[in-house]
Amino acid sequence: MCLQPKFLLITLFAAMCLTFWQPLLLAQDSGEAAEEEVAEREYETPPLPPLDLNDEKLNQDLDRYREHLEAREFSKALAIIKRVKSKVRKPEESIAEVIDRYFREAEAGTVLDKADRYHKKNQFRKALNVIIKEDPKEEAFEGTRIGEEVAELRKTLIDEIYLLIENFENEQASNDEDSEEEEQDRGGRGRGQNQGMGGNSKVVGGTPEDGDVRSGKFALHWQTSERLSWVTIGNKAFSKMMEEGESMTDYRYLTLSLRCENPSAKPNILVLFDVDGAQVRAPRGGMRRGGARAWQRDGFNTSVNPKGGWREYRLDLKKFTRKGEVDWDMVEALRLIYTGGPDHLIMIDDVQLEKP
Repeated sequence: MCLQPKFLLITLFAAMCLTFWQPLLLAQDSGEAAEEEVAEREYETPPLPPLDLNDEKLNQDLDRYREHLEAREFSKALAIIKRVKSKVRKPEESIAEVIDRYFREAEAGTVLDKADRYHKKNQFRKALNVIIKEDPKEEAFEGTRIGEEVAELRKTLIDEIYLLIENFENEQASNDEDSEEEEQDRGGRGRGQNQGMGGNSKVVGGTPEDGDVRSGKFALHWQTSERLSWVTIGNKAFSKMMEEGESMTDYRYLTLSLRCENPSAKPNILVLFDVDGAQVRAPRGGMRRGGARAWQRDGFNTSVNPKGGWREYRLDLKKFTRKGEVDWDMVEALRLIYTGGPDHLIMIDDVQLEKP
């Protein structure tokens, strides 16, 4: 019986120690798990090639560089490789290529670090701007492992900032097999059956060089008529937004690229966020004034005047004019309307919403 108090005291002491050390052990375990996750990451790019500069001090610097890079201390690694690069005069081409790879790995890491700090604070725009400033063409860190991580973060940030309404890359280059219903979704009434209403449009393949597309491999080509014409974009995107409980109020800009084939023309195109979705309420006859009145009744609209080559528009949603008792959460489609005049071929690409 005399040993029982001592036993209780030892048990209490052990429990207190466990309470104190357990969070530290868990933190250490999570840190080791994170390091293992980084170490076990699968890269498409091969690992850093070995490098021997036939100089003991420079080789020691390279060892330290590799240690810092492995520990993801990118600023320290970059400082070391800068120094090594400045001391190696006119290296052989094979050596210069390896040094350049070492340099770009560390440089990519510093960009990743800075962008990731903003990302963790949910400052997505600032994070993306960091990456775009250092790598505007997505080429600066190509062929590096850390560059792969930068590319992934860039994609994540773009997904956070933009809602793609349509880039036409997932559609066929030919609409010959489209059903009339699918043609209606684009704003048409079946090919060759416009009769001055709707829009004759099809997804066309091409290259940025030939002017048929703005980016990627496909764009929408919309042939207007001399009277009222329209094309509807993004029904699926807006339906999905409503199903997932997303709101147009989370976005600030509409970005889209337009081109008019006639370089001397400057057609007036009404840009309408329509609350009627695929249901078109066009006036009889499709006259200019009647069309303008009809299309400005329910939704949010503004106008643009594409001229000549491709032009990217970034339209502030706050500057759209509201017509009718509607709000942004009621939007079901984006519609481009040509209310009349000489017919034109209008090309459309890269339509998306953008957060502030």
